[in-house]
Amino acid sequence: MIPLKFAASVLAALLLLTSLEAGAVTSVRLRDVISQGQGDLNLLQASVRERNPTPAQLEEFRTLNGGNLVFAVDINEAASGTEKSASQGVAVDYAWVEVTIGGTTTRFDALGCPDGELSPTTKTRTALARAGETSRSFYCTLIGDTGSRTVTSSSGSDIHLSSFDATLRIPVSVNLSQVTAARLVVRFLETNGSLGDPEAFYDYSNGFEDVALVTPEDASYLDQLAAGRDEAPLVIETDASTTPSGSRIYYPSKDQFYVVAYEDQFPQRGDYDFNDLVVGFRVYFELDSSGRAVGGGGEGYLIARGGGFDHDWHLRLALPPGSSGNGALTLFGPDQLYAASGYPRPFTFNGALDLEVFSNTATLWTAGGYQFVNTLREQQDLVRGHRFSFAFRLDATLDGASMPAAPFDPYLYVHNTGYEIHLPGMRAVLADSRNTRDGHDSFNDAAGYPFGMVMPESWEVPVEFTDLGIAYPDFLAYVTGSASQGVSWYDRPVSGRTKPTRPALWKW
Repeated sequence: MIPLKFAASVLAALLLLTSLEAGAVTSVRLRDVISQGQGDLNLLQASVRERNPTPAQLEEFRTLNGGNLVFAVDINEAASGTEKSASQGVAVDYAWVEVTIGGTTTRFDALGCPDGELSPTTKTRTALARAGETSRSFYCTLIGDTGSRTVTSSSGSDIHLSSFDATLRIPVSVNLSQVTAARLVVRFLETNGSLGDPEAFYDYSNGFEDVALVTPEDASYLDQLAAGRDEAPLVIETDASTTPSGSRIYYPSKDQFYVVAYEDQFPQRGDYDFNDLVVGFRVYFELDSSGRAVGGGGEGYLIARGGGFDHDWHLRLALPPGSSGNGALTLFGPDQLYAASGYPRPFTFNGALDLEVFSNTATLWTAGGYQFVNTLREQQDLVRGHRFSFAFRLDATLDGASMPAAPFDPYLYVHNTGYEIHLPGMRAVLADSRNTRDGHDSFNDAAGYPFGMVMPESWEVPVEFTDLGIAYPDFLAYVTGSASQGVSWYDRPVSGRTKPTRPALWKW
C-alpha cells in the first residue's frame, strides 16, 4: 500500500509535470511569412528559434483569446509616397484559418473582411478601390511602423523584444487540441494606387511580413500601441467605443495637415513663386456604428501670404446631390483662444458644402510694416496666422462610397482679377467668376504648369520672387513628366531659397 503522504507527493509532481507540458503559452513567431501580398502559414510550425506549437498549445491560444486565434503582423512595406517609416499599411482582401481534425477539414473566415461590417477581425478598416476599379468598399487594414518598440513577452518567447505592429483576429469555434493540420491563409488587397490616397498608402510591396501567434497580453499591448495609426490616411477604428458616434476618420491623417499653395496671377504665370497664399488644413468625418457618415468638420491655419492681390479662401466638400445639413464655422485670430468677433458663424447647405473660410486676406492678415507675411528673407521669425475650425451634421447619413474624395476642393477667389483658382482637374463653381464667363475650365496653363497644388505639411514656402523651379529644381521634371524623381520634387528644396515653415512653427 502506498503511503498517503507519498501518493500526495506523486500527484503533485504529476500535476506540475502536466502544467509544464501544457505550460502557459508564450507568443511564437511562425516559420512561414506573408510574401508578395499573400501567405499560407502552417500554424504548427514555428520559426527556427522556437519549438513548434502543439495542438494542445494551439487550443490554449484559442481559449485564452476568447475563442479567437490572434496573429501579430510585422508590417514591412516600402516607405514611398505617403507611406514612410513612421506609418505604413496594407488592406486585407481575405483571411481564414483552416484546421483538420479526424480527417475533416473546416474553414473559419475572418469577419468583416471584405464586406465592411464592424468586427473584431482587425482594429482598423478603410474604404478602398481595388486595382482596375474606382468605386470603394470597406476593407480591414493592418497599420504599423518601423520603430524600435518591443513586444514585452516572456524572455522565453520567440517574439520577446521584437517588433510587431498590428493584430488579426479570426474566430475559431472548435477545440483545437486534436488537430492534425492547421494553417492561416491571407491575401492582401491589390489597390488602385493611381487614385492616390488612401489606395496608394494601403497598397502592398513585394517584401514579406512576419506573423506570430500571440497571447492576450501581447495582443493588448499592440492594440493599445496603435503603431503608425495617427499618420495613416482614412483610418476607421473598428472599436465603436472610440467616439460617441462610432469613429472619426481624418484626411490626410489624425495629426497631419495638407498644405495648399497658389499662384494668384492666373491665367498668367506671373513670378510663379507659388506663395501668394498658403494654407494648412485637414478634414474629418464622423461615422456611426454602421460606418456611415453622420457629419464631419475640419480645421486649419494661414501659413503664408505673398500675393499683392486680395483673396477669399474657400474649402469645398463635394457632397453628393441631395445631401443637406447644418453647422458652424469659427475663426480665431493668431494665438487667440477665443473666437473672432462674429463667430461662430452658422451655416446650412444643400449638395456641396462650400465654406468661405478666410475672407479678404490682404486686410485680414498683415505683419507690421510688411506687405507680405512669411515670404520675405528679412522676416526672420515666422508670424503665426489665423486658425479656423468647423463642424457640421448631415440630415441623412452617407455611405463610404458617397463621401467626397480627398484632398477635396480648396480654392481661391481673387478679387483683383475675378478668377477662381482650383487644383488641377477641378472646375470653377462660382456663377459670377470670370472663369465661367471667359470659359477657363482648366487650372494648368498650356505648358502644363498648375496654379494651385496640395503638398505635404513638411513643404517649405519659396522666398518672395523666387520661381518655384529655382526653389525646387525637380519641379520641372514633375511638370514635364521627364524624370521619376519629379514625383517627390517637394522633398528637395535649395538651401536659402525657401522659408523655414515647419509645421511646429505654424500650428498653435
